[in-house]
Amino acid sequence: MDFKILNKKNSREKNMTKQENYYAEVFEKPWGRMFYDLLFPQLLPNLTKDSKILSFGSGFGRTETFLEEQGFEVTGYEPDVEKLEMMSDQTFRQLTGTFDDFAETVKNERYDVILIHNVLEYVLDRKVVLELLLSLLTDGGTLSIVKHSKYGSMIEMAAGRDNPQAALDVYENEAVASHNHGDILVYDDDWLTDFVANYKLKLQEKFGIRHF
Repeated sequence: MDFKILNKKNSREKNMTKQENYYAEVFEKPWGRMFYDLLFPQLLPNLTKDSKILSFGSGFGRTETFLEEQGFEVTGYEPDVEKLEMMSDQTFRQLTGTFDDFAETVKNERYDVILIHNVLEYVLDRKVVLELLLSLLTDGGTLSIVKHSKYGSMIEMAAGRDNPQAALDVYENEAVASHNHGDILVYDDDWLTDFVANYKLKLQEKFGIRHF
């Protein structure tokens, strides 16, 4: 007869384990490193040396740290305090708190470049977020958005996760659960370009990072 003592982890321990797994995805796994190895050379040519940069949803600060090392003035906003607790040596300006706190802090600031990398799929109201961020962008400024490819996400769900139903949900524009950030709601490129056109922005360049 086996005798086992099982301890139930509290929700914070479970969540920190999830954060630690995601941290490993970003910094240690080859596909995480590949993402940034492809992203940085695509991003840098669109920046000037005096660019003032805001990163909305800065996560563990990998992009922000890289850009600061290149000599840019960087501000990051990340509402997830548990992610920030895992960052030990970051020196760029880091904001946190609620979205309203963030909006109040930066309302009189302007940025030459605003990064929204893998964020808009997870916010409740993309329009509200974009309206605020676009109001912070200087004339002639650059908006850098990394987003899910709808059809790439479908293939990932069907083949990578062996979950055909999730692939159909993506196709039908339904929310799909992610491993790390709650629900993913993939949006079309046309929705984005139509929205920003109201602010006199136009698509300058489009790249593939992990694209099917």
